[in-house]
Amino acid sequence: MRQKNAIIILMIFSFSTLVYSKDYIIFNISQQVPMGYKNEKVNKNFFVNIGKIQGVKAGTVLDVHRKVSKLNPLKTWKRHRFDVKVGQLEVIHSEDHSSICKRRGPKSMKKTDHSLEMESFLLGDIVSVNIKKN
Repeated sequence: MRQKNAIIILMIFSFSTLVYSKDYIIFNISQQVPMGYKNEKVNKNFFVNIGKIQGVKAGTVLDVHRKVSKLNPLKTWKRHRFDVKVGQLEVIHSEDHSSICKRRGPKSMKKTDHSLEMESFLLGDIVSVNIKKN
């Protein structure tokens, strides 16, 4: 009986790794050093942990979301969690498990998209492949 229970528990643990979903995130940001020139544009590269194995290649557009949590101190003290779209990245180079991206300009964002008023993306922001809707 103990051996049967041990086998069942072992099977649950071995299959549990296949069941959970993985968040793909921005894990590193690299940028040029600003030189202080007038109208200087500082380029940034964003490194994400999603790549060819997940179907991502050069030109793929990734949506960037940020999880925001705010406490409502009025009456209930309930915590509200939001998943807010921050912007988009375009893949410029892809490896098996990671990619290098550049920011996709605001002109690519639809007027109906709601985003946080942030200058850039942050480490830990969640990325997902943009699915075009017909």
